[in-house]
Amino acid sequence: MNRRHLLLFVLFFSLIVAFPSCKRKGAPVEVAKPKVSKSQAKSAESAEFSILRYEQDLFSIDQKNIAAGVAALYGKYPENLIQKGSWENREMLGFLIDYLNDPVIRKLYDDTQAQFADMSDFRQKVTAAMSLYQAHFPGARLPDFCTLISGLDFDMPSVFGYENTIFIALDMYLGKDYRQYSQAGMPKYVAARCEPKYMPTDCFTKALVYRHLPDQTLITLLDNMVDAGKKVMFTQTMFPSVSEQDILGYTKEQFQWAQKHESAVWHYFVEKNMLYGRDDDVARRMIDETPFTRDFGNASPGRLGWYMGYQIVKAYMKSHPGTTLNELMKTTDSQKLLKESGYKPK
Repeated sequence: MNRRHLLLFVLFFSLIVAFPSCKRKGAPVEVAKPKVSKSQAKSAESAEFSILRYEQDLFSIDQKNIAAGVAALYGKYPENLIQKGSWENREMLGFLIDYLNDPVIRKLYDDTQAQFADMSDFRQKVTAAMSLYQAHFPGARLPDFCTLISGLDFDMPSVFGYENTIFIALDMYLGKDYRQYSQAGMPKYVAARCEPKYMPTDCFTKALVYRHLPDQTLITLLDNMVDAGKKVMFTQTMFPSVSEQDILGYTKEQFQWAQKHESAVWHYFVEKNMLYGRDDDVARRMIDETPFTRDFGNASPGRLGWYMGYQIVKAYMKSHPGTTLNELMKTTDSQKLLKESGYKPK
């Protein structure tokens, strides 16, 4: 079965990612957190949301009565998963039967169920984070979560948002040493971020944050770095006990390298006039998932733009202690933010 067919029956029609990214382990560190009033904190006493187990429902369907099984799930899941009348499409049902009996997919399903039987750990961590989210964004509707099996489709994000649902590809969180990753040709630097511990924070950094970022086109390297920095600040605020290193998805060695060479990296950006340049290749080198940052050699971590952007945003919040998270997220002038941050690494 090819990947196109796999994606078709997993999602039933082409995904529309509601929060597109193209727009626009050390100890926990002290961060200048956005302020929240006592009344806001008190109002966020509970966080209620649903976790829908799409993959469990699919594999529980009686294949001898496949159409009725799919029809029974209609309404439980968003339309982008089960479209009205899809159970009448014989070709689609044939794809689904092939999927449910594919030995590779079955192995992924069995392993995800062993790892994420009840999602209790995930729920506990996200409940605490959602309470803080409610405090910082009073009245915001809480998203629901939906788990699925992507079939190790590397073109599909591990977490993405659509309307008011955050979708999680469980098979992308089975641990960096999971055998099928290497067998499927996943690069080691990508597999390194497939640890279960990243799932809760990824839901915020890769999905929920896009609700609150301005609708803007990111042009310069500085634009991209500040955008990334705001994503990290958003997530760090909701997960105060999680280290900056883990939110960035760095190893201990990668994080130490970034800290040690922060000043040198910054001066390189300045001397090369890179901050305000409009070269897309530069932004990709600093922001995209890579094994290392080419400009700084094989020992450097990838996504250095994320690390540097967060240092700028932290400096800004430290110098503007009364700024709310919502106000920070709405900021669109990255040059003004940098200037007012007073960021000057030593």
